[in-house]
Amino acid sequence: MRKTHPWYVISYPMGDEDAVLYHCLEELNNVSEKGIAVLPEYVAYTPKQAEKALMKLKETATKRKISIITTLNIVPVHLPHMKNNSNYNTLVVITKEGKVHTPQAKITPQSFERRQYDEKFPKINVSDYYYLNKVQMKIGNEVKTALFVICSDIYTLLAGVKDVQDFKVDYCIVPGNFGNGAEAAVRRVLQRFRSAGIFETTIFSNPYQLLKKAEQTPLVQKACDYEQKEQDVSSSLTDWERIQLLKQNFLIYPDEQIQSFVHMANYTTMDEGRITVPMSRFHINVKVEQYPEMIEL
Repeated sequence: MRKTHPWYVISYPMGDEDAVLYHCLEELNNVSEKGIAVLPEYVAYTPKQAEKALMKLKETATKRKISIITTLNIVPVHLPHMKNNSNYNTLVVITKEGKVHTPQAKITPQSFERRQYDEKFPKINVSDYYYLNKVQMKIGNEVKTALFVICSDIYTLLAGVKDVQDFKVDYCIVPGNFGNGAEAAVRRVLQRFRSAGIFETTIFSNPYQLLKKAEQTPLVQKACDYEQKEQDVSSSLTDWERIQLLKQNFLIYPDEQIQSFVHMANYTTMDEGRITVPMSRFHINVKVEQYPEMIEL
């Protein structure tokens, strides 16, 4: 089938950081010139590996003349309101010319992202962020608006911002790393925002797990979604409905209760799938602002 848009939504299998990076680089070889690749969250989640991944992704972007979107555990290049020399789960946009933009960081890092509870778990230790930054993107001859919502920051669409119209953009792009079941909750929320006319198009990427035995339950479920708003927009999204979406699709937990990704995945399968958010990020006041640079993809 002929491709009618420049977006390539790519997944990767869970594994060690080198294996994930290698897989992503192989997949990026299938992206056509001027294509825009969206990878899941955390192609690299430790600082040393993230620097290596950034270098390799830049090389691939310039060599193949493509743009790449993911998140990395880095000190951002030009993140608005960043704390000096602090690492964030940083949204990285690498253009086909190799320019790196960092317009967003994760607002709701999981407990194990914020703190290493045990040395047997990876040391991630990213900082908190408090802003959703709308972005202007030039794609060909068109200028489009976008909101990058990193994984569990889906929570901020329902809590932390008073006026739902503040989110209105052409694209909502979600690089995810959701535990099994939570991907269904993501889809429910994004579908409602599309039907309300808040988002024209939603893009959602999530990893998958290669299982040794068919009867095993995966920790994650693959997502490579590119969904557009249907022509008929339904009723506006009310505050009451946002509250109901929050109640139906999220689980708030005490930080110390979930000390690793595997612990988190024990909870995401609850009911019909729930997104986890640590108690430390429950009461947040999120400011919606504008990223100052135009990103030319």
